[in-house]
Amino acid sequence: MAEKFRIENGLLLSDDNTLVEFADGCADGGGIVPGAHEAGEVVPCPDCDGEHRITSALVIATAHNITIDRAEPEPEDEPEA
Repeated sequence: MAEKFRIENGLLLSDDNTLVEFADGCADGGGIVPGAHEAGEVVPCPDCDGEHRITSALVIATAHNITIDRAEPEPEDEPEA
């Protein structure tokens, strides 16, 4: 499956993962599933060997054109007086 890209607000985005909640199955009730999915789909569970029906889904976009030029140093801890 070819990755689909889109541009929003100058960011090159792709929908790589979906945060899901499952109707049945694992006690945890959800997780992150690779790919873009919608409620009602049955997908492999990230925590067990089974498949579960999605009750709610939030597609997580990944930005591909962000470059970090400089990292700010962490502030040093002040000694207690």
